[in-house]
Amino acid sequence: MLENNREFLIIMEEQSYLIKSFESTFEKEHVKAKVTNIATVSTILAKEQPQGYLICTSAELLNKMVGIKVIVDHAIKHKTPVFVMGNVEELEKLWELIPKQMFTDIFIRPINVVEMVEDICKQVDAYYRMKKRTILAVDDSGVMLRNIKTLLEDKYQVIPVNSSERAIKYLALSIPDLILLDYEMPIVDGKQFMQMIREDAEFQNIPIIFLTGKNDAQTVMDVMSLKPDGYLLKNMDAQKLHEAIDEFFVNRQNK
Repeated sequence: MLENNREFLIIMEEQSYLIKSFESTFEKEHVKAKVTNIATVSTILAKEQPQGYLICTSAELLNKMVGIKVIVDHAIKHKTPVFVMGNVEELEKLWELIPKQMFTDIFIRPINVVEMVEDICKQVDAYYRMKKRTILAVDDSGVMLRNIKTLLEDKYQVIPVNSSERAIKYLALSIPDLILLDYEMPIVDGKQFMQMIREDAEFQNIPIIFLTGKNDAQTVMDVMSLKPDGYLLKNMDAQKLHEAIDEFFVNRQNK
């Protein structure tokens, strides 16, 4: 079941009898679905990350191909399922710009709304059950990166990078669920890296947990003054570190 506090977006340009049908059918599946159009979807995406998309093609929508591609690219970058519904002619025009492989599933009209919504909800549930949360680990120590990857890869997809510069390059391609960030690094340290991404609207909501080798009062004060989502000691017991990451995600999901 989709998380109750996150929306499933239905994107269509024309007023249609399907709007009420979609909304009520998703509601029966305990999913909050919101119908929007290309012009307003960007405002929604600036505030939150939907848990899935359904793009309903039409002649009017196909005149806004660039907007559709932006949505699909955004969905792929944020690892979000995106579905499409349309008739054969509309879908053939869509494939000219966006390969069909980029969609989680395709529904060809005429459709049965109840069956389609049930199918979408099952696929989204399966997707999120199977999806490993992604952790971007940023540390200039190769040994530390290997240790983190070995420790967490049983449950998480760990992306190790050894500099802030490489971390920025990764963020341009994909958004992780968490950044584990070394507080002390050469050239661009953890503090500077965090300030950079907090100033970017696209990245500012990515949670950050600092990794530090120091536990003195001044270092802890300096770290926490930056208002990260937490901090962990590099020399802490491996099992406790894993438990701390698990607890972070559980608490975040329950908010």
